[in-house]
Amino acid sequence: MATVRRRTRDVREGRGRVQAEKIASFTEADIDRFAREDDSDTSGLGAPRYVPPHTDVRALRERLGLSQEEFAQRYMLSPRTIPDWEQHRREPSDAARVLLFAISRNHKAVEKALHG
Repeated sequence: MATVRRRTRDVREGRGRVQAEKIASFTEADIDRFAREDDSDTSGLGAPRYVPPHTDVRALRERLGLSQEEFAQRYMLSPRTIPDWEQHRREPSDAARVLLFAISRNHKAVEKALHG
């Protein structure tokens, strides 16, 4: 089997084999039909989980009027993580995306939950 090497930038920019627009266009009926046609047993997968969309961390931080260090301290994040997210060197994990989504929706409630 041949090894395929791809640069991180190519993966991040979506230059791959996955056609995101096509996948997003499928309805639940389409997915059920595909499973029937493939004889797929999806009963063990459980309910789908919702992961919030990507958040523009820099825009969120600037909207709150915080420096990178203040943002990290206020929301209990590593100070080194914020620049990595803002400069797209790393993507937030699913859990971090949930936190960022919550901050974007109601930052005061998140602060109260974290700091009492």
